[in-house]
Amino acid sequence: MSDLYSEAKAKRFSQYAGDAKAWIIERSGRVILGSAGDLDPAGFAEISLVKVGLRFAWLRCLKAIGIRQIVSKSGLGYPFVCQIGDLAEHPFYIRDAYQKELELCAAWLRQERSEAVVYDVGANSGFFSCQLAQMLADRPVRIYAFEAVPTTFAALASAVGRLGLQEKVFPFPAAVRDKAGPTQLTYSKQKSLCSQVTPNGLNKNIGDYLTHAVGITLNEFQLSSGARPALIKIDVEGSEQSVLRGADTLLSRPDRPAIHFEYNPSTAAQSGESLEAFPSLLGGYKLYYVDDLSGQKFPLGHPMNASALKSVDWLCNLFAVPEGEESESRWASALAEARRRI
Repeated sequence: MSDLYSEAKAKRFSQYAGDAKAWIIERSGRVILGSAGDLDPAGFAEISLVKVGLRFAWLRCLKAIGIRQIVSKSGLGYPFVCQIGDLAEHPFYIRDAYQKELELCAAWLRQERSEAVVYDVGANSGFFSCQLAQMLADRPVRIYAFEAVPTTFAALASAVGRLGLQEKVFPFPAAVRDKAGPTQLTYSKQKSLCSQVTPNGLNKNIGDYLTHAVGITLNEFQLSSGARPALIKIDVEGSEQSVLRGADTLLSRPDRPAIHFEYNPSTAAQSGESLEAFPSLLGGYKLYYVDDLSGQKFPLGHPMNASALKSVDWLCNLFAVPEGEESESRWASALAEARRRI
């Protein structure tokens, strides 16, 4: 009888702990985003309740006394500049944030025979670019980090300087699109990760501020810089297809780059884009699943054919590998290495 009581008590405590963790994750999202957004608590099942809570509370204390930036170590073990009070702070308490994406991209780039060149489109405040540069510290790498929102670009440039990565990460204040020219964007100071191109003016559902930026295409940038990328990372809140259209020449080359990109039906719809166009924009590529915020709907490295892609109605990240025997072999090796490291 005593054993049954103890078991029931343990189950009840486990349920309470699970409910508390879900509350903390949801509350974190609401404090920063105004809503929980795409932060599904089920996607963070392995995260320590105590660690998340304490780290989140610590940032709130720092914010209360006026501190807006600190240098901390990510879950991968590399320094990063934490932007307190912005959604971009989340790697401080969600310790495995971007881990699968970064390990996979780093593993792909380690096989580059010469200097590895990366285009980071939608670099935000620089977490991805700066972590990747440090993961590849033992080899030559150049990361061109594109960020259009002036306040976020300032945070990006500051992070690169504070971390001493000026020789590896090169910030560019531009909006990457399918055509050059002036570009309008809506943004929020509390959720800079959600900034979006809004050609019709301010979108109050996205943020409270409207800004303008220079629009460029990757075709033009590659032609003028001469820097051939081995990898393009794209996270631009619904404008991913626009970026791809502006890179059509680059993506049709025999030495075309791999592409790591966010696939989000919600933001694509907000931007007036049809997801049905993705296969035609990525002709000559094979798609593979990386991760999501919903408990890993598909395994890391799962092939995503047209049928699988149509079933996706959630935010996720995909990796596009150029077709061909050499690239497929490189992908298999990169995937195996990433799995070992995660």
